[in-house]
Amino acid sequence: MKLSHQEAGFTLKQLVARPDVVEMHGVTAQDPKLLVHLKATRNSVPVPRHWCFKRKYLQGKWGIENPPFELPDFIKCTGIQEMWEPLQEKEEQKTMKSKMREKVRPEMGKIDIDYRKLHDAFFKWQMKPKLTIHGDLYYEGQEFETQLKEKKPEICLRS
Repeated sequence: MKLSHQEAGFTLKQLVARPDVVEMHGVTAQDPKLLVHLKATRNSVPVPRHWCFKRKYLQGKWGIENPPFELPDFIKCTGIQEMWEPLQEKEEQKTMKSKMREKVRPEMGKIDIDYRKLHDAFFKWQMKPKLTIHGDLYYEGQEFETQLKEKKPEICLRS
């Protein structure tokens, strides 16, 4: 008598050293013990979860509107945003013909910014972006999860 997938999964979990890597679809593999051994190997990158989904990857993000891009604080300190706003207003008032002429022959040097400020912004005050750790895979909705690494319990209780 053949075992059901659930029963086979339970027996496989009892046989292997790392039962946390056993998945229900891994039970039907040709050699499930080898599959679990490969998954449990150190520094192995897991297969993305979406490989067995019916819908295409990232198709669930269609209805979500992203907030507009915001400049990082170290670039805001240069004051480039305040210099850029009047130029944007002038650009809106231009006709289509003058916009096309501007694309063909662009005028350089419209924004006069102190190079010392730019140098300090990018070489002194720049912050490293938050990166994922090795082996961590992106999945849909990962950016909307709350990151509790920066929060401490006593700080959460006070606020």
